[in-house]
Amino acid sequence: MRRLSFNAIDEASDLSIEALLQNGSNPLLDISAGQGSLQAEKEYEHLETEIGQPSSPNELQYRMFMDFVYQWRFFTDDSTTWKYPSSLLFRRLCNAFLRFAAWDLEISSEWEIAKLPLGAESYPAWDSHPAEVYWFHGFLVVLCEDLETLSSIATAVSRARESVGHLKGRGNEVNCILISLSDIAFVQLSADKIRCSTVFPLLTNSSATECSAGFRILTYFFTSPYVKEGERNLAAREVSSIALPTEVLGMVLNAVAPYDMVSFAQASFIVKNWYYSSLPQLPSMAIHHRDVSIPCCGRKANRNRKEGVCCSDCYAWRHSECLVPSDLTPEECYICSKCLISREQSGARPKLRPGAIGLENRRGGRPDGCRVTIWKQEKVLQLRVTSPAVMRPELRLRDRDLTSTPPNQIDYVVLFGGSWSGLVYGLDDVHSEARI
Repeated sequence: MRRLSFNAIDEASDLSIEALLQNGSNPLLDISAGQGSLQAEKEYEHLETEIGQPSSPNELQYRMFMDFVYQWRFFTDDSTTWKYPSSLLFRRLCNAFLRFAAWDLEISSEWEIAKLPLGAESYPAWDSHPAEVYWFHGFLVVLCEDLETLSSIATAVSRARESVGHLKGRGNEVNCILISLSDIAFVQLSADKIRCSTVFPLLTNSSATECSAGFRILTYFFTSPYVKEGERNLAAREVSSIALPTEVLGMVLNAVAPYDMVSFAQASFIVKNWYYSSLPQLPSMAIHHRDVSIPCCGRKANRNRKEGVCCSDCYAWRHSECLVPSDLTPEECYICSKCLISREQSGARPKLRPGAIGLENRRGGRPDGCRVTIWKQEKVLQLRVTSPAVMRPELRLRDRDLTSTPPNQIDYVVLFGGSWSGLVYGLDDVHSEARI
């Protein structure tokens, strides 16, 4: 079954049956894609998921998410390889998304760890939790096969409640993350009520070229100091016998081993605040442009310090002054022009299709590297997809001394608990030649 609009037929350059059917949409898929979130809101109290202006680490987190999906596209682009939560690949991919969102990773300069380029024979090797329900950075994570129907959401909530036991008398709320790789939802459990958010897309057809709404919200829940009211109360009571200036605290923490720094941030609210308001493990680096996290202008703050708005579809944050007057609608109703066009072309929630990630990447192209300042020099932090030039003897056939070949050096390797995540980055000059 295919649904075609009159405009699509009138403007079509090819009126063959095959071409028209290819451009049509399946109404059954459109209904099932958006139905789960609507039913969840009717069944439970609604959990608000508004997000504020992204921070400097968020820019890198969004980019790492897209780079990860691109690097491991041989697996992320084929849902048959990770369909069920019981599979090792499903758990490892979920673990990677959670680690990026919580900045629970290590950055190393030992580039020999990386084996580039990644191919179909490569396989994620980092550890993941063996269970399908477990705790991660204060959240109860529930791995789900899907979140497309009310019954699947209800089953996940039931598993979460069974895991935490009776909440009556505890006086605390339990924050849960329901994750199925393609979708994600957030649930708050208490003794007398259950609050559930909308179901958001996590891994989408365009995740290699643009950050999904689900990952933006997931990152905000982990890194924002304004999310958990219970934590704020505990943080106010945290007392240290030694009052360290912020600068000294930063120096101490930057001297700690990367893995220990992550643990330290989980043990102290003061350290956690510092951890998510800086660039952990990258103390000499500053983000110069935030083109992914603030797509309107890439600037941290506008000149007049006005508030911004968040698109209710893609959850990208924009300054109010960067919008044209016709776009200035109430915040809860604001939809950016890009999402409006996407709705007209493919519906509000297009289904994740096998092979679509690679197709969208070839169509739209990936964003340029991240403009950063390091040691007072402006550089471009660029994902590496091939080994350094000195490690590729075939390049000497056309450039014997490699004098005119970009060095493609590796400066940063991203690890998960000591295992390579598949991501490596290098620093290039702003106006350097094309990467190899």
